Amino acid sequence: MIELTAKDVSKVIDGGIISDDPGAQVSGFSVDTRTLVPGEFFIAIKGKNFDGHDFIEEAVNKGASGIIAEKPRYKSKISNGARPVTNFREIYNGPRAAEYAKGRAPHTLLVEDTSLAMGKIAGEIRRRVNLPVICITGTNGKTTVKRILSRILSSKFKVLESRRSYNNIIGVSLTLFDLDPSYDLAVLELGTNYPGEIASLAGIARPDIAVMTNIGNGHLEFLSDRESVFAEKTRILDYLPDEGAAFLNKDDEFLAGTSIKHGHLKFYGMHPGSDFLISDLFMKEGGQEFSLGGESFFIPLEGAHNVYNAAAAISVALHLGMKSEEIRSALCDVSLPEMRLEKVIIDDLVFINDSYNANPDSFQCALEVLKGSREGSSKIVVAGDMTELGTLSDDFHRRLGRSIAEKSVDFLIVLGENAEKIIDGALTSGMEKEKVLHAKSHSEAAEMVKKVSPPEAVVLIKGSRKSRMEEVLKCFTISCTH
Repeated sequence: MIELTAKDVSKVIDGGIISDDPGAQVSGFSVDTRTLVPGEFFIAIKGKNFDGHDFIEEAVNKGASGIIAEKPRYKSKISNGARPVTNFREIYNGPRAAEYAKGRAPHTLLVEDTSLAMGKIAGEIRRRVNLPVICITGTNGKTTVKRILSRILSSKFKVLESRRSYNNIIGVSLTLFDLDPSYDLAVLELGTNYPGEIASLAGIARPDIAVMTNIGNGHLEFLSDRESVFAEKTRILDYLPDEGAAFLNKDDEFLAGTSIKHGHLKFYGMHPGSDFLISDLFMKEGGQEFSLGGESFFIPLEGAHNVYNAAAAISVALHLGMKSEEIRSALCDVSLPEMRLEKVIIDDLVFINDSYNANPDSFQCALEVLKGSREGSSKIVVAGDMTELGTLSDDFHRRLGRSIAEKSVDFLIVLGENAEKIIDGALTSGMEKEKVLHAKSHSEAAEMVKKVSPPEAVVLIKGSRKSRMEEVLKCFTISCTH
């Protein structure tokens, strides 16, 4: 991490500071007391299921050198039911200082919103470190493109990569906290659930290169439709510098006509007007081979959508000066992130664990992979809810049921709040009633899989993160080993 003092941090986040030594260096930042390293600042984040302010005393006991907290919440936590502290200097110098001693650190910084404070700190670190930053956004494929691109670039450069699928203000900030001049490049993933989020994240990350994968039916609860998704996602392009570059999917109906105010615009895809033209795609044992701009590449991944993901990554790598043979070599070691088309073999069954997340478009991609798996084998789909679809949720779940039926799937097992909608769609499209099963729990779904699966069947498990569909596979594994 770059050099920052407690006073620097206070200035960046516009926070009040109470400190024994404002000029002291900050060694790092943490939002989790389980991984906090002594000397780091603990940032108390209020989440959906937890409140970091409840862990301030634990953070101090574990050696946090500073606390960044929200004023009202910090006040209530340190008061322990007594009168609220109205003058925060009482914590250090007042008559009740000893009472508060257990719950304070050498530095206390108080702000209105700790999530926004994280973003300000990350933005300051990004401002001080001048190196190329690549930001990837789009409805589907962000994490996979980031994974492929990072693997390619890491074969030649020192790369800072987004942790896991960290793509909101907290995740992007945590990644940028690690940025320092020792890196050659940074590859970040930017996501959005609501209008304005991409602009906020791009303002923090200040991309030199932007990659846009596609505009699909995702996060519609607050973005309402694909037009709104397009308007939100393309805000990343407004933050490119004049010498920057954008790489967009030419085969996406929304992105194909996009223009930019700053930087150089490049397209990849099968459309004849693509700068990086995908052609000659065919399946091989263990993956897919294709041409990009006349050069042949192989990826050890299934699914046509992963050819697009690889094409995006390769295009950026070529732009950054890597040679085709270097890229080909790096692609040999590429793998998908956990719970994304992850193949798991249990006895003689093949599970496609695609349970990390789901929306209508990604579900269709997964169904195509299922269709092409183990020719002649029985195909089974275990489907959970697709969340954040807003007023279109019922319609999309019925469409999913129809699509599963049209793919000639042998059995459909459904669970979740939208199960009846998926079932209705499948039955309406002619799927036999006895082949459509409604599970009430993950364990019941696992038992149904065990009951209906003939030898060498292929089972697709997919649903949104909230559905935790990986639990079906865990329950199946347990039932087979006991």
